[in-house]
Amino acid sequence: MRKLTLLSLVVGLTVAFSSHVLAAETLKIGAPQPMTGPDAPFGDKFKKAYSMAMEEINAAGGVNGKKIEVIIEDHQAKNALAATVAEKLITQEKVLILTGGRASGQAVEIASVAQRLKTPYLVDHPSADIITAKGFEWVFRNNPTGSIYPQAFNKFISEIPGALPKSAAVIYDNTVFGKTIANSIMTFLKSKKVSIVNDEAYPVNTLDFKPIVTKVKANNPDYVLMVAVSTTDAILLTRHAKEIGLKPRAFVGYGGGFGVEDLAKQLGGLSEYVFSSAAWSGNPNDPKAKAFYKKFNDKYGIYPKEHEVEGYAAIYIIADAMKRAKLTGKLDADRNAIRQALLKTDMTTVFGKVKFGNWAGPLGDQYTNQNIYSPDHSVMAQWRGGKLLNVYPKANAETEYVFPNPTTK
Repeated sequence: MRKLTLLSLVVGLTVAFSSHVLAAETLKIGAPQPMTGPDAPFGDKFKKAYSMAMEEINAAGGVNGKKIEVIIEDHQAKNALAATVAEKLITQEKVLILTGGRASGQAVEIASVAQRLKTPYLVDHPSADIITAKGFEWVFRNNPTGSIYPQAFNKFISEIPGALPKSAAVIYDNTVFGKTIANSIMTFLKSKKVSIVNDEAYPVNTLDFKPIVTKVKANNPDYVLMVAVSTTDAILLTRHAKEIGLKPRAFVGYGGGFGVEDLAKQLGGLSEYVFSSAAWSGNPNDPKAKAFYKKFNDKYGIYPKEHEVEGYAAIYIIADAMKRAKLTGKLDADRNAIRQALLKTDMTTVFGKVKFGNWAGPLGDQYTNQNIYSPDHSVMAQWRGGKLLNVYPKANAETEYVFPNPTTK
């Protein structure tokens, strides 16, 4: 009996030691994402993107011979829970760096935890300006901020003859994401002397948009501009607007729920000609981007857009920083070494160029560690035949834009 107990102890210690060695050889990346709840489809998008990037990097030798591991923790799209799981990843899982977040409200919480616990956080999708406007030296962002999302739309209506609206209705959710983008939209329109006939905020997960769109219809706006972080909201808002006969010259969404394939699947023909001005999703005319799109589709059966490209690129940015960081195995020192390496990042991913810097945004916010190429990443796309295709600027267009809305009478 004593021999059996001793043998069990030896085996247990051997397994524990082996696990410790394996953990020491794995470079951990933490990713708070919504894996259950209403935003679970978004979490799944990032999981696929992270997994593909991780598999490619590890197959190519990893980071200086060590494999990377992405640990996803479910925050259920709840802000408070996002802070809790971020702290768990840092203090219990001992990750070297964080990414993810999904929505801006969750990312604000994660950023605060990362700053307090001195762990680098690379934002891959959340866009609220405040995330990189708080002066946090441990927080970096690759993707455009909310106030940059409308940049392609702003250029479109300024440069295309006859595109400047005479009036506009702005409908947006009352999240950090929605209010940031709506504020940017209205600030620009006012500078162009465009009459804003409706300024309508609504709570996320609104089930009936008919009262709002009926109110908008009464003012007969030239454009209807819509911001929805939730895919369900984007679908219902568009459906109800078209069902009551609202016919502006253009419906324009701004990423979020308007950049997800479920919009076209659920709406069918009602999604046709709806624009989206949002984050760049890779230049479809670039051979490397084409190869990525094909590989992603071959693996998962879907063509990637902004969420997948952002998540995929984030893992490559992190791996690049880790390779240059001269890691020693001491957790606090390695986290700081990765932060220092991120400050010197200068590379190109499938998402575009990446270099972090401090600069003033369109609304005057002073950004810290924001990708300096962010303004170049905004693109106008349009739903055509069930696909969201880039239409502007011309260099990145997959097809010609259709304007004004041919269904308008």
